[in-house]
Parts: sequence; C-alpha cells; structure tokens
Amino acid sequence: MTDELKRRSRKYDAARTKEIILDVAEEAFAELGYSAARIDEIAKASGYNKSLIYQYFGDKLSLYTEVIKRADRLGDETMGRLFMDLLSDESLTSDAAKFRTFLEMTIREMYRFLNNHPRYRRIHFWEVAEEWKTWNQITYQPDDITQFIELAKAAQRNGIIRKDFDPSMLKIFITIVTITSIQSISRYGDILGMKNSEQLLDQITKFVVHGVLEPSLL
Repeated sequence: MTDELKRRSRKYDAARTKEIILDVAEEAFAELGYSAARIDEIAKASGYNKSLIYQYFGDKLSLYTEVIKRADRLGDETMGRLFMDLLSDESLTSDAAKFRTFLEMTIREMYRFLNNHPRYRRIHFWEVAEEWKTWNQITYQPDDITQFIELAKAAQRNGIIRKDFDPSMLKIFITIVTITSIQSISRYGDILGMKNSEQLLDQITKFVVHGVLEPSLL
C-alpha cells in the first residue's frame, strides 16, 4: 500500500470510528440524559477505549456538543434541499399563498424529521427536564432561528401573519407543538382514534396555520 493510500485509509477509519462513537453517545444521552450518561459505558458499547474518545472529542461536554451539532447539520441538510427555491423567492413574505406553503412545508418536514429521529426528541425532553442547564453550557448554538424570525417579521409587516402574534415565536411555536404532539400521541393515540402519523401531521398543520395566519387569508 502506498503512503497516500495509507493516509486515506487512516482518515476514513478515523471518520468511521467517530461516527460509531457518536451513534453510541447519542443513544446514551437519549436514554439516560446528559447527567447520567457515562463515558466508560459509551466506550464499552462502542468497542473503543475511553482514551480514544477523549482524544477525538476532548471531554463529555464536547462529545455531547458533537452529537447536537450532527443532529442540527442533518436537519439543516434536509430542510435546505427542500426550501432552496422558496427561500430565494423575493415574494415569499409578500405572497400569502407562497408563505402558507412555506409554513406547511416547514411543519411537515420538522414533523417527519422528529418522528424519524426519536433519540433527538428524547434528548430535547431531557434538556427540558433539566431546565436546559447542559445546553446552556455548550458553545455551539444553532443560528437557523434568526433567518426564520426575519421571514416571519416580514410576513407580518405584509399582513400575512396576524398582528397579535409575536413573529419571533413562530419557530419556537412550531417546534413545541410538533415535538410534544409526537411525544404525546403514543399516550392518547388510541383514545383519539389516530390511526397513522399523517392524521396527526394534518392536525398539527391546521393548528399552527390557523393560529398564525391572518383569519382573512384562511
């Protein structure tokens, strides 16, 4: 094997090893929360020694940060591919039909992402239970909400979002309604007669759209 091939092999192995460790760490943080998760157990479950985890990630908080960053990147990649055309349309926040489509797509894709990644939901609820004390320690903070707030403010100025709704709360509102609905349906699904996830998604979408948009546009 040439030196170049050896370097490529080492690079690939390191990347693969990191992904395996992150997968195991994600499961541990989802099941136990940050406080109860242990590096020793993550090392044992991943098949790598603890010193290697420290070598790659530094400490437990840095490992947790990488788990959060990976989830955020995955979400951004999914949403970015779908919203590229809409976000580049200058009339998005002045055309009610386009903004409603954008809003419905945002809800749908967030729902599907969270529904397909139950570990991220559990991590979210661990943070809620612990009053976000770990989240507030990490230096990485996703900035996707800033663009969303600006879009919502512009839509409100153009009479699309109702005047009595705070546009800066729109992304938070969507996230809370979506994630808590998904988490609660396992408890109430049979009682409510919810037979599939599309029924729940339809109800979430209607709730958000009717709660946010000007009534005259519905």
